[in-house]
Amino acid sequence: TIAGLPDSQYYTAQSNGGSNALFKAQTQWIAANAGTKNIVYVQHFGDVTNTASIETEWKRADTSMSFLESPAPGIPYGISIGNHDQIGGTALYNQYFGTARFSGRSYYGGSFGSNNESHFILFSAGTLQFIALSLNYSTPMNPAMLHWADSLLKAYGDRRAIVGSHSIIGTGNPASFSSEGQVLYDSLKDNPNLFLMLCGHVPG
Repeated sequence: TIAGLPDSQYYTAQSNGGSNALFKAQTQWIAANAGTKNIVYVQHFGDVTNTASIETEWKRADTSMSFLESPAPGIPYGISIGNHDQIGGTALYNQYFGTARFSGRSYYGGSFGSNNESHFILFSAGTLQFIALSLNYSTPMNPAMLHWADSLLKAYGDRRAIVGSHSIIGTGNPASFSSEGQVLYDSLKDNPNLFLMLCGHVPG
């Protein structure tokens, strides 16, 4: 089982009817049920916070996500940084969810560039091996980051691949790609091991 955590911005901001208690309840439930539900990976879809420059929101996210980390190394998880996580800069994202937080965890594969805004996770489920990429939200998408992602999917061609990014599709069923999602899909679709893409961003 893969658990998805949609945009938690109203939980960490405690606005629009949200509270951090809801965020903590979600991650506590995942941790408590990981064994019985066979939860092998958790993907946060981005917009962890509503306003990235407000440290209190990151502290709330830190507390909520920490339930996935105990006992060590914890349940493998990735965080796709969203547009709200970049309002006022990404310093606090990298302070709370940067490479220092993940380094040393057996499932952490590494990051793109000097920060953790795009990173990858390696995990297994029974005999199946997976690679999961959490890719930065940007408009337009960073060509160097896309090349890095494509290179990873090819280097780990024996692993089933999951890509998480904040914005990939819009509303509707079937939904159309967002502009970012179309570029992301076109850049990676030639990799036969890519089978799942996960996103948030769009209400409804």
